[in-house]
Amino acid sequence: MSVVTVQLGQYGNQIGNSLFSTLLADSALEPAKSGCCYERESVERFFDRDKAGKPVARAVLVDMEPKVVQQSLIEAARSKKWHYSENSVYCQNRGSGNNWANGYLNYGPKASEKVSELVQKQLERCDRVGGILTLMSVAGGTGSGVGTRVTEELRDMNPRTILVNQLVWPYSSGEVIVQGYNTLLTLSHLYKTSDAIVVLYNDQLQKTCSQLLKLKHISFGDMNKVASHALASVLQPAVPLDCYKNVSLSKGNSESFLYSMCSLSELVTLLCPHHHYKLLSLKCIPQMPDSYHAYTNYLWAGLLKHLRQMLLTNAAITEGMDWTISTDQLSHQRHIPDIDVTVGSFNKSLANLLVLRGSDLQTANVSPFQEAKIYSVNTPSMFHLSTWVHQHHFNKYEKSASVLSNNQGVITPLNTLCQQTWQMFTSRAYLHQYARYGVSEEDILNCFVSVEQVIKNYATLT
Repeated sequence: MSVVTVQLGQYGNQIGNSLFSTLLADSALEPAKSGCCYERESVERFFDRDKAGKPVARAVLVDMEPKVVQQSLIEAARSKKWHYSENSVYCQNRGSGNNWANGYLNYGPKASEKVSELVQKQLERCDRVGGILTLMSVAGGTGSGVGTRVTEELRDMNPRTILVNQLVWPYSSGEVIVQGYNTLLTLSHLYKTSDAIVVLYNDQLQKTCSQLLKLKHISFGDMNKVASHALASVLQPAVPLDCYKNVSLSKGNSESFLYSMCSLSELVTLLCPHHHYKLLSLKCIPQMPDSYHAYTNYLWAGLLKHLRQMLLTNAAITEGMDWTISTDQLSHQRHIPDIDVTVGSFNKSLANLLVLRGSDLQTANVSPFQEAKIYSVNTPSMFHLSTWVHQHHFNKYEKSASVLSNNQGVITPLNTLCQQTWQMFTSRAYLHQYARYGVSEEDILNCFVSVEQVIKNYATLT
């Protein structure tokens, strides 16, 4: 089931380049141990082939300035392992000025029409379409504004195709002075059109680089590698756990069919059972410097114990994680005064997707993730936990585990966003920059209402 990726703005193009490199490099590792179809399925899912048989990313590159797009084209070609199609590019000569309104209302109408045409051409080259994945930032103007407009156009043109937005959340310390407005406007609009929104956080990516990978001088390239590793860990081919126990992947008998059961569209079906809850968080362990691999040996019991605690506490990494929080603390509650809602001490989940890759999968006990207390009583038990697995050593890790979760962990960043942006809004700071392109104060106020409703929906889960 092929996935067409749309890379929007500087972040989208940089993370896209890193993601495709990670996917292709991982698929080529240890083909004899991974099953005869793993590499073929991975390549077919994310790449087409040129006349010489070289992989061509199933992607459309979009930016309002040509520099980053050209850099992405050059870096991919320089790898000599894969490349982009130069016919799947849309860029202009002037950026969006970190202004959502400029991107959405000024550049957006023309860009969305052209980009949609390029995406349609990519979709027509797929034997089976698994969905559309957009990569975008919410802090600037192109990723947020143009990205939102493109998403709406893609939804109109492909009403039955799964559409997933992957967003990177800006630093809490601030990247762009108006990032609050841009994030608010983006999120409120995407919630109406996207099937699922996967959020990665710059603060957490930086913490992983610093504390786990031991990097002293952290670049956006380093953070993009961490992000692409996490995304690839759930996007690469896998099979349902129940099927894995009964079918030998080494023989490849029904492997392609099983892989189709773990597609992007199936991921959305499993994790977003209700349209009021679309925000997904992603956690992946272990992550370490390459030099540590030869000296590290993990057991599934330890990996899953740590990953479960990360899920409950919404911790970005295992270091410094609060082990006192547990599902037994049902009487412990915390109050959120801004929306006058009380929530439990740990993050309640609607649904979780657990992805395990590596050796000795038969020894992995996933029952702690099935505990009913973890989940909202509003969610049928059939949606609580889905588990996908593969014996392939993902990205050189003997064992690795990821959890893609629809849970209450989004409450804190959303609440902080509304608090900080409301302070700017009530002082009428920078509103004229949005009014210039046709976004009124009432429009922004309506976005506050939409996002606050999302917070309340998640906060009232029991």
